[in-house]
Amino acid sequence: MGSYSKAWVDGPFELVSPEKTGDKKEKRATGARRLAAEMTLVHNCIIRGINAVYLQCVNVSKRGTAEDKLDFANFASQWAEFVNEHHTIEETSIFPGIGEITSVPGLMDGNVDEHKAFHDGLEQYVEYLEKVKKNEETFDGEKLKSIIDGFMPTLRTHLANEIDTLLLLTEYEDKVDWMEWFDKQVGEKIGAMMKNAEYRTNIFPIAIIFHDKTYYDGVWANFPPIPWLFALALRWLYMNKHKNWWRFAGCDYTSHPKELPFA
Repeated sequence: MGSYSKAWVDGPFELVSPEKTGDKKEKRATGARRLAAEMTLVHNCIIRGINAVYLQCVNVSKRGTAEDKLDFANFASQWAEFVNEHHTIEETSIFPGIGEITSVPGLMDGNVDEHKAFHDGLEQYVEYLEKVKKNEETFDGEKLKSIIDGFMPTLRTHLANEIDTLLLLTEYEDKVDWMEWFDKQVGEKIGAMMKNAEYRTNIFPIAIIFHDKTYYDGVWANFPPIPWLFALALRWLYMNKHKNWWRFAGCDYTSHPKELPFA
C-alpha cells in the first residue's frame, strides 16, 4: 500500500500471511498451494473489511452526519453478508467436495466447527446494524467496536487456521488438480449468484474494494479472476449504485489502496 498519514486496513486485525503457500511472482504455486494462496486473498479481503469498519466506526458516530451513519451501517452490513456467503459456499460445496475427493469424510469439519465459534458474535453484529438501518437504534461506534472485539479474534484465528488445513491437501495431489477443481466450483457458484442484480451491487463489490492489488508486489493483481469487460461494467454500472457505501473502503474500484475518510 501507499504511505498514508492515517491508519489503514492492514490492521489492527493482522492479515493472513501468504508466505507459507509459496506462491510468488517468480515461481507461481500450483495445486493445493495455489488454492491456499487464493483462499488467503479472500480471507484478507474479509480482514481488511472489518478493519475498515473498526477503524472508522467511532469517528463516524462522533463526526458523521445522519447520512454518513446510515451509509456506514450499510457498508458494515455488506461485509457480514460477504462473510456469510463465503462460509455458505465452503460448507455446502467446497468442504464436502474435499471430503469426497480425498475419501476422508469430515476432513474439513474442524473448519466448520470454527465457523460456529464466532457465529453468535457475528449475528449480534448483524442484528445491531439492522436496528440502526431501521432507525430503531442510534448508531454508536463504541458499541459496534465492542461487538467486533467479541468475535473478531476468533474469526481471525479461523481465517489463518483454514489456510493450514488447505495446505494439507498437498498429500492428495494425485487425486485431482486442486486449483482447477476449486476454480470450477467457485466459478459455478459465483456465476449463478451474479445473475442476481443485488449480489452484483451489494456483495461482490467487497472482493474489489478490499483486495489490494499492490500487496506482495502485485503478485495477485489479477484477482478476482473476472473478464476485464465485465470488471469494467461492474465498476461503473453496478458499484456506483451504492458508491456512498463504498467510500468507507480501503481500496478504490480498481483495487488500489486509498485513505479511509473517517480514520
